[in-house]
Amino acid sequence: MVFGGHKSVVALRLVLSIAALSLFLLISPAMSHAITLDRIVAIIDKDVITWGELYKTMEFNLKEKVRDMSAKERLDFLKKYEKEFLERLIEMRLQLMYAETNHISISDKEIDSAIEDIQKKYSMTKDQMVQSLKKEGFVYEEYRKRLGEQILLQKVGGVIVAERAMLSDAEIAERAKSSKLSKGPLKYKLRLILISKKADNEENLLARKKAEDVYSQLAKGADFRTAAMQYSDDPSAASGGDLGYVAYDEMAKDLLTIVEGMKEGQISSLFVSPAGFNIVQLVEKKMIDTDEKVMAEIKAELLQEKAQQVHRDWLKSLKEKHFIKIIL
Repeated sequence: MVFGGHKSVVALRLVLSIAALSLFLLISPAMSHAITLDRIVAIIDKDVITWGELYKTMEFNLKEKVRDMSAKERLDFLKKYEKEFLERLIEMRLQLMYAETNHISISDKEIDSAIEDIQKKYSMTKDQMVQSLKKEGFVYEEYRKRLGEQILLQKVGGVIVAERAMLSDAEIAERAKSSKLSKGPLKYKLRLILISKKADNEENLLARKKAEDVYSQLAKGADFRTAAMQYSDDPSAASGGDLGYVAYDEMAKDLLTIVEGMKEGQISSLFVSPAGFNIVQLVEKKMIDTDEKVMAEIKAELLQEKAQQVHRDWLKSLKEKHFIKIIL
């Protein structure tokens, strides 16, 4: 039952918004503090990753947690995340190297088109976009470059998945036998931001204040997906709060009451559940009213799982083909 044991669904698609870029790619010199001496932390063939790059990546992703820390506190805190984020940077570099070797590229036109989509979505001119990026500590040219890398990574992933994520009729039939999907119930595609309740009253007041601040950002147009990645305590945070499709009979009653009255794309008001302070976005409503739709859902679910596994296996094999030395 949602808010219980749901599964996160990681969508293999590009979300073209300023806030929704993969956060580990948005590295800004303005985010860095107290880096006085750089060193190499990883070698990939003839390429290197420096501790400065790693630090800036961690600091950006965890900026809400380290915002009020002293330089020493920040360094001590970020040290716990070094291996996790270094792994992300290594995977990013390997994929970009693969793209170059296999002549997978993107054009300036593709990047320009993506930027135009972003500007339309947020109703801003290029000058307004430049100023908005500047406030966040980004230089437009650097942002454009990182956006291009993100599009390229998506293209590489798409190529790999298209080549290797094949489904057989036997696999689909086998999944259909064990699937709990059935004809009839209305399904809701949801995203969730959860700020967990705290045992201590003072800490719980701070948790509520945090949730209210997040809701205020969303009300002003912040991207829900990125806000979930930055602030949510729910396991779905890693996938932008994506809960996938949830049937009405799988939902907690208080959540169903809220979702039933929402329109697609709408964001709920802040509400409290036993787990904490919640904000939900209704992405899509779906009625599965034919056997064909049931089978289509089963196939899509299975393909999604296979695509994720194919990508994980491919990254593993990619690492095995390159010289990688970690120096932490």
